[in-house]
Amino acid sequence: MSRKSVTVLCVESSEITALTGERGVNNTFVFQGMQTEKYDGFADGQFFDPAKLKEAVFAALDGMELSCGGGTKEVFVGVPGEFVKVVNRRHLISFQRKRRVTSADIDLLYQKGSADGQSGEFICRGSVFFVTSDKRRSIDPVGMISDSLEGYLSYFFADVRFCELFRNILSEYGIRKVNFLPLSLAEALYLIPSEVRDEYAILLDVGYISMTFSVVCGNGIVFQNAYSVGGGHVAAHIMDDCGISFEAAEAMLRKVNLSSRDDAESKLEYSGKSENYTLSLGEVKEKVKEGLDIVCEAVNHSLELCDDRNLEYKPILLTGGGITGIRGAREHISGRLNKVVEIVTPKLPYYNKAAQSSLLSLLDMALRTKRERGFIRKLFYGIGG
Repeated sequence: MSRKSVTVLCVESSEITALTGERGVNNTFVFQGMQTEKYDGFADGQFFDPAKLKEAVFAALDGMELSCGGGTKEVFVGVPGEFVKVVNRRHLISFQRKRRVTSADIDLLYQKGSADGQSGEFICRGSVFFVTSDKRRSIDPVGMISDSLEGYLSYFFADVRFCELFRNILSEYGIRKVNFLPLSLAEALYLIPSEVRDEYAILLDVGYISMTFSVVCGNGIVFQNAYSVGGGHVAAHIMDDCGISFEAAEAMLRKVNLSSRDDAESKLEYSGKSENYTLSLGEVKEKVKEGLDIVCEAVNHSLELCDDRNLEYKPILLTGGGITGIRGAREHISGRLNKVVEIVTPKLPYYNKAAQSSLLSLLDMALRTKRERGFIRKLFYGIGG
């Protein structure tokens, strides 16, 4: 594997993906190897079957390494929202005189404002904004003249059990160097342009059986909430109410278009290996809407908890593979919440699907983390150190 490449392990609520890649031209990526494996998933901060999880991780890494033609020594693991706690702090440091702000000042500000004593393992930090002594607000204050620096800072903590579980799995595989990164922050920084993040933005990632609601500002997250609700629950709602198999419900879900105008007698058919169903299209569409309303209730709950006027007219930026593939889902959610809903995806040819958001955002953050870590190493130890 190239020294410029990184290996990431993207943990989502229905599948595990191992990917090794490096930065390409124009901020694209070059993939050396990738493998995705299905598994049972998680809910309420617990994996359903840790043994099956380990099998999926091993299979994903085996497939990825086979493509790469080499072994893996270090992995960046993406931590889903259900296993991440965000703590925000405001802190101010003063200087003896007016001078230019340096990166060392920012590091000191993070240290002084540290959110120590929190339950969980510290994995990442971010900044909502900085303020200089003349009340100028900036995302990057380095080089600005000031005699003080105030920061609105975000600290990210991962569930200790999550970290221990993946360290043990990866150690058994033979990988000793493990890093953890928050998927919500990775997606915010990769999917949302900096000029949009200068103000508040709402990011909603809906997966198969889990969703994360984040309020983003600057390079940080000011509010986050996760729920064990996703696209799989919509299919389950069809299954329960219509008395069909889950496989049939998922197949019908892919055929439905909530925005279409259909005849009252229209039917939806499913033919499987051992089962056949014919249902009223209108009935199925109503069940899909009811399933999506469960997602909407969770979003409304988060908006009430956040209760910030800055969000009143902000669109909801929807991503993830849970419901973005349901035709008409965006329009239904928009009408139900009375808010503009926009689907955001990676701006990458052939991978510009919302279902790829977590994976590519994680790869982007891992590459930036490796680059920054390498720069700091060279700064302190020299090029040959």
